Amino acid sequence: MKKIITLTFTLLTVFAFSQNIQMQNMSNYVRSKDYPKAKAAADAAAVHESTKENPKMWLYRGNVYKKIYSDTAKSVKELDTMAEEKALEAYINCFKYDKVNLYKNSKIEDMGPEFGSKTMDENVKGNIVAAAAATKRKAGFYSYIKEYEKALYCYDLLEQAIPYDFNQGMKRQNITREKIVFDKFEMYKTSGDKSKTVEYAGKLMDMKYKDARLYTDMVRISLADKDTTAALSYIEKGKLLFEENMSLIGTEIDIYMARKKTDVLKDKLKAAIEVAPDNELLHIVLADVYRKTGKFEESEKEYLKAIELKPESETANYNLGVLYYGAGKEWNDKLNALGFKDPKTKEYETKSNENFKKALRYLETAYELSNPKDANSKKLLRQLSLRLGETEKAEKYK
Repeated sequence: MKKIITLTFTLLTVFAFSQNIQMQNMSNYVRSKDYPKAKAAADAAAVHESTKENPKMWLYRGNVYKKIYSDTAKSVKELDTMAEEKALEAYINCFKYDKVNLYKNSKIEDMGPEFGSKTMDENVKGNIVAAAAATKRKAGFYSYIKEYEKALYCYDLLEQAIPYDFNQGMKRQNITREKIVFDKFEMYKTSGDKSKTVEYAGKLMDMKYKDARLYTDMVRISLADKDTTAALSYIEKGKLLFEENMSLIGTEIDIYMARKKTDVLKDKLKAAIEVAPDNELLHIVLADVYRKTGKFEESEKEYLKAIELKPESETANYNLGVLYYGAGKEWNDKLNALGFKDPKTKEYETKSNENFKKALRYLETAYELSNPKDANSKKLLRQLSLRLGETEKAEKYK
């Protein structure tokens, strides 16, 4: 029995020693750039009982796969198409199994020239950031080619890596828990998984995630499902963070217009103006509502108030110009409908030109404020200038 126990112990010792040799082999093969053998040694050590929870082994394995995905040679990259993910997973496990905080806290001697010249803990801290950045790019690629399960695996790995961002390197690469959740939201949205899209939108909103696309996308998805109640809810939440987002505001107006509830919208805007009378955007929105409901004078008044508050408002100047242009065109249409020598001809022509002149003034201001310059606005300014006989100004917009 003693001989059997001795033999068993000896065999176990030999196996453990052989696996420790595998770790040394990784280093040696990387030094000689024999990556196929380095990969084989790394894979063998990762599953063996004696080394699978050894943080040093995971550090070595991570560096093997980092060398593979970083190499420019196609033959090396093709050794493993998931080298980025495997490198990141290895660095995560290095910290995960580091029970004595050897790699998290202490400064120890250089691993060897094949893995860089920094101390070992600095090496793994820096390399996990590099692997995270590479894995993030890989996730984007997977989403682009519609391999969503692989993309999700990358995002899950990135979430696991976040706790080990000791020097904020991942954060500087825009790899944060919030951004990962947003990327998952984008992935589910692109894949057409509505339930997951709604779920992750909710998570982001609970985080107060500041990206207007979150809200505009959910409004669009809700409207596609003919759920205007949900769309309005997303608009309200979005406006709390992005009160000047014209996409949200414009969609809200359109919904209330379609529901024939413009009075509700007007009341909401008037109440908001009472609280913030110097907010030019609120006046613009109210003016837009009046314009869309055919209330010319009320609309004109609100646009002028917005410009008084903020003369450099491109939106207010442009929309007021559009209002006057519409009025000028309406009087011109009435003029064209008159019979020969109708006594109202002069009156209609005067009113048409007056509105066109005002339109030219405000549209010109908006055009000067715009960047880049809009080709359609330029064309309209030329047409108005010619219509009013201002040929020199028309040349400016040729």
